[in-house]
Amino acid sequence: MILPPRGPLRVYATLTFFDSLVPGIMLAGGVLFFTKVAGLGAVQVGSGLSAATLAGLAAALPAGRLGDRIGHRRLLIGLSLLRAVILGGYQLVGSYPAFLLVACLSGLAESGVAPVRQAYLATITTPESRVATLAFNRVVRNIGATLSTPALGLALAVDGPYAFRALIGAGAVSVLAVALIATRLPETRGATPAPAPAPGPGPSAPKPAVARDRAAGVLRDRPYVALSLLNGLLIMHMELLEIGMPLWVTGHTGAPAWTTSVLLFTNVLVAIGLQIRVGRGVTDVGSASRALRRGGYCLLAASALFAASGTLAPAWSVAVLLGAVVLLTLTELLQSAGSWGLSYDLADPARPGEYQGVWSLGTQLVRACGPLVVTLALSSLAHLGWLLIGTLYLAASTVPHLLTRRPALPTPLPTPAPQPAHS
Repeated sequence: MILPPRGPLRVYATLTFFDSLVPGIMLAGGVLFFTKVAGLGAVQVGSGLSAATLAGLAAALPAGRLGDRIGHRRLLIGLSLLRAVILGGYQLVGSYPAFLLVACLSGLAESGVAPVRQAYLATITTPESRVATLAFNRVVRNIGATLSTPALGLALAVDGPYAFRALIGAGAVSVLAVALIATRLPETRGATPAPAPAPGPGPSAPKPAVARDRAAGVLRDRPYVALSLLNGLLIMHMELLEIGMPLWVTGHTGAPAWTTSVLLFTNVLVAIGLQIRVGRGVTDVGSASRALRRGGYCLLAASALFAASGTLAPAWSVAVLLGAVVLLTLTELLQSAGSWGLSYDLADPARPGEYQGVWSLGTQLVRACGPLVVTLALSSLAHLGWLLIGTLYLAASTVPHLLTRRPALPTPLPTPAPQPAHS
């Protein structure tokens, strides 16, 4: 993995690393803290985290717009400081109402910082290098999340309140480091508008945001909004990996209990090894749409293997599950690269924060509703559930190609020149 050149891109990658430590710490450590230290029940924790996800839906678009107005770096620093304070506030939680309040504040801050961070990256990269840069940062994020797991293991080994409090404190320190690192980034105010395409024959990538009246707002850019919601559906591969796969392995296959850990580790290795290579293949709207479609084929194949694993002997089941997770990871890599390409190339370059805010809404909706959909499909339909999910996913992955082929605003055809009469 080659480091980006010295300057803003390398500072941004360092910021990404420290920011990635927090999800790894909070994924399981937060739940254990709330149950073991704060004394909350599992249902209370689950409902509070769901409420936090739903509350976050209200922050993405306003935060993106605010970043476009006051500067993305400035807002990134402020939101990072707020996240650090909120994580520190978890130490004071001792009742369900207090937990619900802090969790919702955390959901608002986490949802707000994501489009601001993505929009800032648009201002320090070129369209040609953007997806490759995002792929590099995705690898850094996976590495950071993996390296944070020993801290969780240590807290579990100690299994005391102070250990879990220290774990949450480490998360707050990591976010504080993000704010400090962000001060080394240059301030920007929106991305540089892309130059107008030279006249001439040949296809060109549609720019619906540029063609529309900019004063109307991103919500008037219907193709972009539709693509953002559709991309949210394509994020479903995360729920299949984090929720569907463990439930399926333990409840519907004869694979040993340790198989889930091996499969998750396989996902990380494949993602780290191939993310940059996959990202290099996405250079424009057309290649982004093709990447999403290829991801659909991969997920359909993965779903078929998952369904088959429930009918095999343990040894064969493990082998088939490994193949399914590799295909599911390829879906993740292709979907990520395709999503990055569409979310930036079809956005108004003068308002990256606002557009990234809308793009994140689809993701948050699925993250809020996806666990219920996946568990219902696999628990009630079993093998058929996998095949149904795979088929619907493939169908959804073909729609972006159709949407991006249609320009948002029809261009009137030139009036043909009069032809001389022939005698």
